[in-house]
Amino acid sequence: MDEVIVAKNKKFIVETVKAKHPDHTTYICTWSNRKYLLRTFVTGFDQALKDYKTLKRAGINMAKVCFHDDEKKIIVFDYFPEDDCLTALSKGPLPDIYFDALFSLYRFARFSKVALDWEPQNFMLRGSQMFYLPTKWAPLTEENPLEKEGIRTWYLGKEGRGLLARKGYDISGLPSFEDNVVNKSIVLSTVRYW
Repeated sequence: MDEVIVAKNKKFIVETVKAKHPDHTTYICTWSNRKYLLRTFVTGFDQALKDYKTLKRAGINMAKVCFHDDEKKIIVFDYFPEDDCLTALSKGPLPDIYFDALFSLYRFARFSKVALDWEPQNFMLRGSQMFYLPTKWAPLTEENPLEKEGIRTWYLGKEGRGLLARKGYDISGLPSFEDNVVNKSIVLSTVRYW
């Protein structure tokens, strides 16, 4: 028998667990022949809704909230079938379109003074636009801009390969770039997209 989660009087049939965290679990579900991303919260439900609204006002592309059940602490998002950027990186170096989209999103973040969790597993390229997958953010400071936090994990240097390995990806067939190559790529990307 399929597991069913009821939210807003709608019966969502669970297909798979996407991610488990101490404060929430994310599922891929179907309702009325359409897929959704459903997140059940142990803690942090109200903050997640507040953060979502803040990021949307800041112009950050995110999956749309379709439903939320305040009583059961459930948020239902649009489902995007595309791979996250870390999965794309696990297949080889990312093409320029990823960085075009990332830096375009970063302009909105800088203007609105929000810092995101910049690691690639938190983003997804959809068409030519970058989407942020979590709802967590922090005020942008000198210490947490994209250039200092996470950009190195978008390349197949030691940081990117280390992140892939920690997340369980097979990195044996991937190229490995030296620090100087990664540094040059970061500088060229920053100059090109600014």
